[in-house]
Amino acid sequence: MESINPSNAPSSQSGEQIYVSSPKHKKIGFFLIIVPWIGLIVVLLLFSILNMVLKANIDSSINEKTLAVFNFLLTIFGFICFLGIIFGIPLSIIFFKKKVLADGVRYDARSGKKEQSEIPLEIKGWNWGAAGLTLIWGLYHNVWISLLSLLPVVNIVIIIVLGLKGNEWAWQAQKWQSVEQFKTAQKKWKPWGIAFFIFMVIGFISKGLKMFS
Repeated sequence: MESINPSNAPSSQSGEQIYVSSPKHKKIGFFLIIVPWIGLIVVLLLFSILNMVLKANIDSSINEKTLAVFNFLLTIFGFICFLGIIFGIPLSIIFFKKKVLADGVRYDARSGKKEQSEIPLEIKGWNWGAAGLTLIWGLYHNVWISLLSLLPVVNIVIIIVLGLKGNEWAWQAQKWQSVEQFKTAQKKWKPWGIAFFIFMVIGFISKGLKMFS
């Protein structure tokens, strides 16, 4: 993949495929769909087998204690698998649709170098897609700090931080063809980001009112 220094990278020739699907991302997508279902099936099978075996045992006192422990552990694991199914479907779609620059396509050499990346002044500013879609936006752009949005209370801080630093982190995390292409890509996230941001604000306000009512 050829790099160039100017922020305005020349466009690819007509008909040239700029972005392609990544086999790695497809594997992750399949993993997110299949593994939680397999885990849930295993939990149900173990739950049935353990109950039959333990209830058939002669020592009922040991049966009840052992059964309670195993049921507790299987319940936790089953709940994790259930969450994996709920979140795995939308996340797998993200990875299936994720594209990377094709080999040979020229890109802005200032991007995709992690902390060594040079941040163009043109991309600095608030990112509505990052602030509103937090985890979804973060996983798509390889901004892994967005995972902290799953934590209560911390998620409020992460929303603000992603809004302020999202553009810079996305620029650092992967290669971009040009500043214009980067800005165009982020504009596509903006309407959805604003909508979800408003939804979250309404949710926080309603929770606050319930707490003080």
